[in-house]
Amino acid sequence: MPGTTFDIDVIAAGRGKTFVFHDGATIYARGEPGDSAFIVVRGGVRLGNSVPIDVLRAGEIFGEMALIDDAPRSTAAVAVGPTEVMAIDRPLFDVLLQDDPDFALVIMRLLARRLRAAISALDRAMGRPRPELRVIAGG
Repeated sequence: MPGTTFDIDVIAAGRGKTFVFHDGATIYARGEPGDSAFIVVRGGVRLGNSVPIDVLRAGEIFGEMALIDDAPRSTAAVAVGPTEVMAIDRPLFDVLLQDDPDFALVIMRLLARRLRAAISALDRAMGRPRPELRVIAGG
């Protein structure tokens, strides 16, 4: 989605650690405490539990909710293909939010996108028609 990626060089300048995962590896599980967010360097990351919520590509950030509300991870994050991610620790995340309006806007867009994706997944799981299909059908 446009406007939801961020320059990896800014994160790398904060000395974020990189981690490499093989296809299907769990980056973090639902319920785990979160002390960092991540940016996808290469590969992909699927967010969700039994129902996928989102698939992220290079430049996209995930895991930010645990830093925002200090709650455990609400979904799992799983590597899609060979994947490399860079950690964004809480101090760097807080500095970026406070000092970089573009970063804060990216985080707001990600939260909105994921909320919409979660609502759509819930609708599908409950057998409700998707709203865009009702509009097309004149409903």
